[in-house]
This record gives sequence, C-alpha cells and structure tokens, in this order.
Amino acid sequence: MVIRKALEEDAAVAGEVHSKAWKQTYQGIFDQEYIDKDSPELRSKEFLDSLETGNIFYYILEEDSQAAGIVKLSVEDSEVEILSIYILEEFRGLGGGRLAIEHIRSAYRGSRIILRVLEVNAKARAFYEKCGFVLTDQVRTISRGGEFRQLMYICEGE
Repeated sequence: MVIRKALEEDAAVAGEVHSKAWKQTYQGIFDQEYIDKDSPELRSKEFLDSLETGNIFYYILEEDSQAAGIVKLSVEDSEVEILSIYILEEFRGLGGGRLAIEHIRSAYRGSRIILRVLEVNAKARAFYEKCGFVLTDQVRTISRGGEFRQLMYICEGE
C-alpha cells in the first residue's frame, strides 16, 4: 500500500472513497437516515473547497493503483489534526492505517498531532493507542443524527 497527496484532479475519487468508507465505518453507529444523506458528490465538493483553505490536505491510500482510503489533515503552525482516516472495508487489515500514521509523523516531524474519536468506536481507539496516541481529558459532543461524544487523543512531535 502507498500513500500520496491528493490533487485537484482526484476530486471524484476522493469523494467516492471518502463517502463509501465513511458509510461503512458508521453503519450501525449513526442513524441510517443520517448516513444516507452523505454522498460522493458532497465529499468531492468538500475536498475541492478544502483546497482553497491552504491548511487542509488530503492523501489517498492506494493498493495496486486502486484507491483504498482517504486521509484528511488540518495543519496549523506546529499542530496537525487528523480530521479523517477512512479505509474501504475490502482494504482494511492491510496496514493502510499504520502507513497513514507513519506518513503523518514523517511529513510533519516535530508537530503535535491530535485527533478525535467517537467514544463508542473501541476499535479505532485501540488502533490509535497502539500507534502511540494518548487519551486526553478533552471531550466534545457532536450531532450526527444523534448526540455522540468524541474523545481527543494526542501524540507529541518527535
């Protein structure tokens, strides 16, 4: 598996992978009506809009030249926030998540890396903890067809 920075011409594939993997991830967690509102077109627009900000970056994970996942980061000074890491079900377990974390650590060496995970997402929480992220005491509630608690994790720059 490889990771590469997404370019403007990747909007359609970024939208498709983001939407599909996001829906797979939250199936059974978020209300189905809320999940059904997401679409590749909305995610493509989100991707294109982010290019204009100058501080949000996407990466595409590929397996044998096929898009397998998406990473979305917000970069501010010496802090990087992982906004999204979503991998399509058929590519999970191939090391894409670890590759994404390693890439972020390497590309943003010395930066503090933060992320937020749903409290109910035990699998993701265990993955990030295994990757060296430490749970903080910061919690926020988000609305995704219902109220959900997100826990903040941090990994200090090396």
